[in-house]
Amino acid sequence: MPVGADVRTLSTEHRAVYRLAPGLLLVFKPRGHREDAHAHPHRQRLRILRGALLVRTARSAVTLDASSAPFTLTARRRHATEALADTWLVAETAGSARRRLPLRRGRS
Repeated sequence: MPVGADVRTLSTEHRAVYRLAPGLLLVFKPRGHREDAHAHPHRQRLRILRGALLVRTARSAVTLDASSAPFTLTARRRHATEALADTWLVAETAGSARRRLPLRRGRS
């Protein structure tokens, strides 16, 4: 890190969303935070940086952590989430109108 770089601490008291770039979000969810079932109009790829997140769809439930491959939700797929620990994740809009993002197949 360059000398004199402006380093700030991000809030970890409540759920927080930081826009890093178009279609790219850094999200913090404190342990126990739940998102009711909802859907997005676009595909969304989730990568857990730290913590653990339970993602439930009508067909399955999967627990993601930092060792998990990126998890992709298809457009309009209803899902609910629960942070099983304080969780930092990157949410990437896939297939947006602005540009197509390559979706790499990960390990299951």
